Amino acid sequence: MNLTGPEEFQPSWTGAVSWPNPHADGKLRIGLVISLFAPKESGAERQARLQAESLCRRGYQVTIYTRSLRHMPAEQLHMKHESGGRVLIKRVIRTSSKGPLFGISYIWRLASALIADRSKLDIIHTHQALWESITTGLSRNLLGCPVVVQPASSGYDGEAQELMRTKGAGILRRLAIRNRCFATISDDIKLEWKALGVPEQAFFKASSGVDTKHFHPSPDRPMCDPKSFQAIFTGRLHAQKQVDLLIKAWPKVLEKAQGRLLIVGEGPLLNELILLRNSLGLTDQQVHFAGRLEDTAPALRGSDIFVLPSRAEGMSNSLLEAMATGLPSVVSAIGGNVDLVDHESTGLLVRHDTPEAWSTAILQAYRNPEAARRWGHSARDRVMRDYSMESVVDRNLFLYKRMIQNFTSHRASS
Repeated sequence: MNLTGPEEFQPSWTGAVSWPNPHADGKLRIGLVISLFAPKESGAERQARLQAESLCRRGYQVTIYTRSLRHMPAEQLHMKHESGGRVLIKRVIRTSSKGPLFGISYIWRLASALIADRSKLDIIHTHQALWESITTGLSRNLLGCPVVVQPASSGYDGEAQELMRTKGAGILRRLAIRNRCFATISDDIKLEWKALGVPEQAFFKASSGVDTKHFHPSPDRPMCDPKSFQAIFTGRLHAQKQVDLLIKAWPKVLEKAQGRLLIVGEGPLLNELILLRNSLGLTDQQVHFAGRLEDTAPALRGSDIFVLPSRAEGMSNSLLEAMATGLPSVVSAIGGNVDLVDHESTGLLVRHDTPEAWSTAILQAYRNPEAARRWGHSARDRVMRDYSMESVVDRNLFLYKRMIQNFTSHRASS
């Protein structure tokens, strides 16, 4: 087995693409791989679900390969559409919790399911890239269709760095980069995987998408009350999100303005963050934990500023939703965020992980309401142009067609 990296088939992304017509109706059968799927989801999982549902409405057959969940069926119809599309969930990845056995069991279960279904799939798209990319790299010659690997994040919490911290990183890296196409949603992600050995020609520029009809601006413009404002964070309460920076910054904000921080989401740090708020003498009215909301759109439309202090992101769904809502955004200057936010054009970038830097940036937006409204308006325009869910699915379908065309041509000439 050659473990040196992508070989033989090298995708080319320019020129006309003809539909490969694998079936009479020309509708592809698409396998999406994600560690968790509804009802449990975070950023990458939500993006996979939204894209699967959009494909279903267009008449495509989508199968989700994901981890098993207690009390959930092994196979479940998630969605069916009058166009003939459907989304089927296969919870086939049963893992061991015992150290290295987790990875081995993950690879074995996923590979077995994909190989068993190889006659039922025209393309496989992984929405994460740790054990998923290792699995598809290892079983590449047995899958019978092309694979698109899409890493979810960069930085310490991203798949590339996590892979290199994993026992047996050398062989795992060689397996992962055997995949022939990497769809990257940020420049940082591309750089990290390029450093692992993925060649330039294997990359495809991808993006996450947002429902711009559901996430739309409020009739009331943000920052319209000169006496007070509401800043909102939406996301998982996890160390990666660094929500503690916002809470520590809030006493400084309150010295200059009547600001309210609304924290939407749940996660392992909830109790710790509540204790931090209380220790700083902040009230529930000043820093409010709203918990998980089924729909964050109303909360976003009722806010004035969106804040995201993450230490790592791929392409944040929460940020895209805030931008689609027309909110000015104050975000950390890290990979993913810098691909979406242009400083003082579509929001503000915070370059230091300190409470002082965050209070200064939030107050800058509050004190310049006209500029902040312009940033929000420009952010909405950018999302409408480049990041609507429909445009993202269009680009993915282009990629799928190209991959299948090249794969079929290579197999015919072999």
